[in-house]
Amino acid sequence: MPTCGRPYHALGPAIQSITRVTPWHLPRASSRPSSSRFSSTLSHIPSLLNAVPESSPQAYLRERKFNDLKNSLLRGDSPSRVWTDYSDLLNVMGFEKLPVEVHQQVLRKCTYPSSEHRVGVGKRLAAGKSPSVRHIHEGRFQTIIRNIRTSNGRPALDDYHFILEQFAAIGYDIGVMHVYKELKQAGIKPEPKTFSLCLQAITYRMTLPLSKNKTESRSEQGRQMMHDLVREMRNLRITFTSTNLDLTIRILKETLDMETFEELMKWGYGIDLSTPDCPPLEFLGSQNIKSDLGLQTPATRIPTQQPFSTAALNTTIDILGRIGNVSKLVQAFEVLTQPLPRAKDHTFSSFDDDDDFGVTNPPCSTWIPPHATPNTTSYIMLIRHLCWAGHATLARHYAREAIYWDRQKDRVTKTKINSRCDEIPAPRISVNRGTLLPILGLSNRMKNLTLTRWLLRKLPGVLKLKRYNLEYYTKYREKVEKRQAREQARAEVKERKTVRKNQQLRPSSGSSTVETSADDTRSDTTANSPEDNPPISLIERSRRNRPHETDIFELDVDSLPPLPSPSSKEPVKLLDINLHIRVLERDIAELEEFSKHVEYVLSRNTQRVKESLGRRVWEDKDIYLADEDTRRSVSREEWVKRVGFSHEKPKDPPRRPSTKIPARFFQSNQTEMLFVP
Repeated sequence: MPTCGRPYHALGPAIQSITRVTPWHLPRASSRPSSSRFSSTLSHIPSLLNAVPESSPQAYLRERKFNDLKNSLLRGDSPSRVWTDYSDLLNVMGFEKLPVEVHQQVLRKCTYPSSEHRVGVGKRLAAGKSPSVRHIHEGRFQTIIRNIRTSNGRPALDDYHFILEQFAAIGYDIGVMHVYKELKQAGIKPEPKTFSLCLQAITYRMTLPLSKNKTESRSEQGRQMMHDLVREMRNLRITFTSTNLDLTIRILKETLDMETFEELMKWGYGIDLSTPDCPPLEFLGSQNIKSDLGLQTPATRIPTQQPFSTAALNTTIDILGRIGNVSKLVQAFEVLTQPLPRAKDHTFSSFDDDDDFGVTNPPCSTWIPPHATPNTTSYIMLIRHLCWAGHATLARHYAREAIYWDRQKDRVTKTKINSRCDEIPAPRISVNRGTLLPILGLSNRMKNLTLTRWLLRKLPGVLKLKRYNLEYYTKYREKVEKRQAREQARAEVKERKTVRKNQQLRPSSGSSTVETSADDTRSDTTANSPEDNPPISLIERSRRNRPHETDIFELDVDSLPPLPSPSSKEPVKLLDINLHIRVLERDIAELEEFSKHVEYVLSRNTQRVKESLGRRVWEDKDIYLADEDTRRSVSREEWVKRVGFSHEKPKDPPRRPSTKIPARFFQSNQTEMLFVP
């Protein structure tokens, strides 16, 4: 890892003219900055700095420089102005010191906000320039941290967080690791936010463009940094937050580090990918040897973990598929989607039960097997990675499973619609073009005509179900709309009767008021009619934002670790009938076009296989015959009969009409119009 043993504040260029080392002590202040305390500190500093008579020119100059710094900080002047006033004040201070709060405020005002640094990186990339490697004000940060230490103070964790945020804004990953090492050497315990900012810098750096000769080294460097940070979090028993997991997974998708990914799954979700149906062995450890030998009940220590959701399942499938470990990919999908009912009671030992040695691990009573419900994306990713690995049998198996669950989920949805349930959950699995497209690609690459024919046989059944569902849900929507229209008509009739009854009871002088109130009531009723505000679970429900990868700097680095809630479940998405119909229409259109393409691919590959085998027959070589399960030579006549070649000579294609322009149109002596309307 690109770190060194020197302290961070000693790495960069030093500004010796503004660094003061003296044994004289001032009253020590708190290391955490505060705006109110900072203003009070500024007001009392002149009284603390009376080492020389007030009438001397040195005292006057010192007071003036201090007022300049105070005004620059309070007015929010430019960072260059603040740094100039800070340097001038330290140059006239002599052997006297400033409180720690002043240094901390200058640290936050001597540079631009992190958002402006991100804009600067974007402008450099837009101009075709490479992003800067170091922070432009790194030397200022180093000098201020050094001045805090020479003032017998101690930088606070928030000071390091500010520097980490500045470095993360430009992707300065090496500087981030230097700051983290200095933070540990200072004896400050890091927080989840500390690791979030470090991972944020590494993630952003990997997204920036690099030359081809540096891409591989940068990826390896980022992998090593992430591995060290994850190991530090595990050693310090710091719980993973959602932000840390998100950033770590983004790095893993680029580096494909299996060792770090296994540690992440173990300490972030409580899943050991070697044995997904059992708790990790680290959770079964104890504090003493008696518990490990089974002489007493161990006190299980299970750290707080993130809930394992469908999005986490999809990410696990994607990373395992990218790594290429098909065995763990299938094992993780099967166990994490269909856990054993009492997996915690099953323990395994490498010894027989009749042996006198070998201790069986006691069951972990508080461990709940993490699991999640797969959706359409889960099957698409699983089938895609299996096809990339060349496993045609597994890909066909999970495609059939997706078709089966599509029918089952649709049947459950229709049952709840017929029973008129108030809340109908949306189906989670639906077979579409993306589910079957990888299988076509695999069969085309391997020239596996059997797999292509199987795919072509399954498509009519899928399309038939989609068309039936489209017709069913369209009729159901019309029925709901008619019912809502009838309810609205009844409400309007009831409203008119109420208004007429009120008009008869009130005096005639108030007729205008009654009409006005009736109009207001009618307008309110119309605005709140069922047609405008239909049931949220059925008609025109507001579309929720689909989960997507947010920007790196939109993640909440201040997020806290989750509370232990084993029974927490994912929110259920309710059926949006309009959205469901649009999805069905899109799937039908894509599958119809896809079916035609499969037919074309099958005919083309069949023709190419026939031509390839025909060349062997014409060269008197043997070929394999599936009906006879043997290889033998075949005569030309038998081969033509078997494959059904036609003896007729193909007709010549029709000639295209000539587009040559007659020469008479280019005669120089022709001046009249040739084309008359």
